[in-house]
Amino acid sequence: MTKILTNDQVDGWVAALRSANRKFGYTCGAFDLLHAGHVDYLARSRGRCDALLVAVNSDWSIRQYKDPHRPICSELERMSVVAALESVDAVTILNDLRPLAQIQRWKPDFYIKGGDYSTRQLHSADAVMAYGGQVVTIPVSHQVSTSQIVERILAVERLAPPSPPNDAPAKGIVFLDRDGTLLKDSPYLSDPREAELLPGVGEGLAELQRAGYRLVIVTNQQGIGLGYFSTREFIAVNAALFRLLTPFGVTISRIYYCPHSAADACDCRKPAPGLLLRAMREFGMEAQRCFMVGDRDVDAIAGRSAGCSQVLVGAGGLATFAEAAAWILRSP
Repeated sequence: MTKILTNDQVDGWVAALRSANRKFGYTCGAFDLLHAGHVDYLARSRGRCDALLVAVNSDWSIRQYKDPHRPICSELERMSVVAALESVDAVTILNDLRPLAQIQRWKPDFYIKGGDYSTRQLHSADAVMAYGGQVVTIPVSHQVSTSQIVERILAVERLAPPSPPNDAPAKGIVFLDRDGTLLKDSPYLSDPREAELLPGVGEGLAELQRAGYRLVIVTNQQGIGLGYFSTREFIAVNAALFRLLTPFGVTISRIYYCPHSAADACDCRKPAPGLLLRAMREFGMEAQRCFMVGDRDVDAIAGRSAGCSQVLVGAGGLATFAEAAAWILRSP
């Protein structure tokens, strides 16, 4: 049975409720571009009564009190959308500037309005209380309106579309461990203020980027799994790294990380090659064109297991990252 009723059909709907000793609420509005505020308001209105009748302002009435260019959606469209809500039991048209005539005709048990109104501010409140009805006001819970949505749409419409990215194929991928390779090693680094770029990193990454390599970080971050720091703090450190690389014009293409502890069974924690294999698959890159740069044996093992060339920096490897970058650039 349709929820959309003529005013005359509402007479019978109200009579049926009265005979069943059920109380109904009445509210009205434009409901143009139905949004979260509308939905929440109608749900809470329905919670105050046994049945909810919504009177949707006609196109004519909206043009009188809002704007000659409104509504955006026609009255039939607006009534259909409101009627689709589970919280609404019946919908009718309000072809007037005020709901007083409908209120006096049907005498709802509850006259419900949204917003920060007081009972004294509602013009129809006296008529409702005169026949023994109650006036209910429901505060706004979502700061949104149809007008704001229209303004956002217009603002977006004025934005020029972004230029397409450079689709030139990458020469390869240089996988990069983060802590101890790019940043000074600090156990469970979580404070972005402690992020310190190691010597030669900015220059070396810039050379690799100019040569056409994508720069991808693959890092173990078991501090997340152990509860020493959060993903949000991990991201904050990454942001600090990006800022340190900005003067060199270096852009990190993507960061892959393993949050698990050494006790967890996963295929992403180095020395397992999971992070590298996933990155190569997502970038569509062959292992023969990839390099793994790290500071520990687990980095070299992960690179070897993924089929990539490997180079270590620091103790047991090349002295600086710049030397590692030069070695990659000399590679055939």
